[in-house]
Amino acid sequence: MVKLLKLLIYSKDDPAGVNIASHLINEISFKKMNNSHAYYYKDFLLLPIEGSLLDLNIDMENIEWALFLSKHKSESKRTCLTVHTPGNLYEKNIMGGRPNEVAISNPPLQCSLLRALNTISKKLNMNIEVTVEATHHGPTNLNFPVTFIEIGSDENAWRNELLGSIVAKAISNIISSSLEIAPGAVGIGGGHYSDKFTKKILEGALIGHIIPKYAMIEGMHPSMIVKCIERTFGGCTKLYVDWKGTPSHFKTFIKSIKNIEIVKI
Repeated sequence: MVKLLKLLIYSKDDPAGVNIASHLINEISFKKMNNSHAYYYKDFLLLPIEGSLLDLNIDMENIEWALFLSKHKSESKRTCLTVHTPGNLYEKNIMGGRPNEVAISNPPLQCSLLRALNTISKKLNMNIEVTVEATHHGPTNLNFPVTFIEIGSDENAWRNELLGSIVAKAISNIISSSLEIAPGAVGIGGGHYSDKFTKKILEGALIGHIIPKYAMIEGMHPSMIVKCIERTFGGCTKLYVDWKGTPSHFKTFIKSIKNIEIVKI
């Protein structure tokens, strides 16, 4: 039986990714690969790359999933720790990937990481936001599930040693345990940072792709909901819908989807 690799990838040009990776090497007994900048531990490969993660194309076989260690940038510059799935839900693709294409989401990994970030930051009495983000940016065409874990939202935060350590500890918790692959869900409606979906995940829900209201308003075709369902690792059996935060014609489409449970939140 072929052993599937799990990739932990960061850009050498990204201070947050470098920060997380440096702490991760101390957290886990990684060993350096010969003649390489990569490290390995069991079936995990910690891999630095040149350039941006957003258009990354990896020509590797036997990959179970990938976790991208990254910075988060926002105009608010608020300090936060985030997780999300990449994808372009409509024509806009100014941040990598292809238009109208989403990556394969990994609800068990994404949600386990969010819970770990929340638990660790609370234990340390850190007054920072821990949140899930809506699906956005590239890469979109990889043939294995992809999840981003990020430090936001400015240079000071990206290089903050404590924040890098928190993210590394969260990843270490996942590496030290085994993820149970189970059917997940897609979140629909609301803003880019959803308190409702974050709360649901912290309560135990497995949510991968999140489709925000702005994507639906800015030209997303309703069929992208089906595409997000199909691009969910482990299968998708449920839609969590922010009913007030979803345009009416999308509600009609959602009701027409067969063999899916609709949970209004």
